[in-house]
Amino acid sequence: MDLVLVDFDDTLVDTGPRFSKRRSRLFRFLEDQGFNRQEIERVHHEVVDSELLGLLGFGPFRLGPSFRDTYVRLCVFDGRTPDLAVARRAEELARGVEQASPPLPGALEALERLAGELPTAIYTQSGFPEYQLQCMASVGLLEIVPRARIRVTPEKTTAAFRRVAGEMGARPGPDVWMVGNSVRSDVNPALAAGARAIWVNAGEGWHHDRAELLRPTPTTSTFAEAVDRLLDGP
Repeated sequence: MDLVLVDFDDTLVDTGPRFSKRRSRLFRFLEDQGFNRQEIERVHHEVVDSELLGLLGFGPFRLGPSFRDTYVRLCVFDGRTPDLAVARRAEELARGVEQASPPLPGALEALERLAGELPTAIYTQSGFPEYQLQCMASVGLLEIVPRARIRVTPEKTTAAFRRVAGEMGARPGPDVWMVGNSVRSDVNPALAAGARAIWVNAGEGWHHDRAELLRPTPTTSTFAEAVDRLLDGP
């Protein structure tokens, strides 16, 4: 095996709850303001958050602005005048989302096993690479995988996957693997590049990560199970 690229958020650390719990609070708060839940979710996910992803990228720094803008946009669509105090309260519901996520049970131990046996690198996405590296350092990941074997990209595309594999001295093919929780960002770009992938399907996940698999691919419920599969010979 030439290379195994490993995702970080929601594959090695439990990032999702930081965001989902705050989004649930926002949606309840906006319902209390008299807005329809289905319209709240549509405006947040399909209008505001998709716009801010292009501007602020993946990570926590867009959440507060997206909460505030979801309220303001709902008011505009509903013909209301936004209340500045309510807009500020909506934004404050994102407070604390920037805190680092804890490792998923057994994930770092499994990463250490993998890195000890196979060429391994971390491949993650964020609009703010230094912040992402700080999160990795805070859980001890850099003690397992050196900085030179970590790549942070603004967005995981097929072209980005090929570039990162090349930087690690590998050419995408059947001996290059991607392991991650996102079908959209981890699995499909790797498959489109000609590599192979293991989908760590740990649950419902973030709506943005949902997509149809390009083709059938091995699936596990934890990263540790994916490592077992790789080390046993996929």
